[in-house]
Amino acid sequence: MGIYTNGSIFGIRIYNFNDDDFSNTLFEKKYNLIMSDEERKEAYTFYNELNNKNEVFFRIYTECSSTYCKGNFLMWHPISLNKFLEEFDISA
Repeated sequence: MGIYTNGSIFGIRIYNFNDDDFSNTLFEKKYNLIMSDEERKEAYTFYNELNNKNEVFFRIYTECSSTYCKGNFLMWHPISLNKFLEEFDISA
């Protein structure tokens, strides 16, 4: 039981938290279609140029299904740094 992602990525959000524990969006892109290599490169380039990478978090906008409802839906889903690097470090 729960929510399951199928792995398709339609967007990315890179964020951190300020001193008041509120999230601060540093980069966000959301698309109607699965992200292209070029769009993923743009997100990776943004991350790579950050001065402070230590306290950065990631969420992908992905297609999900649930045992609670019929049909698929899109939602923000957290991912690790390793997963971000695996999906977005597109070497030319």
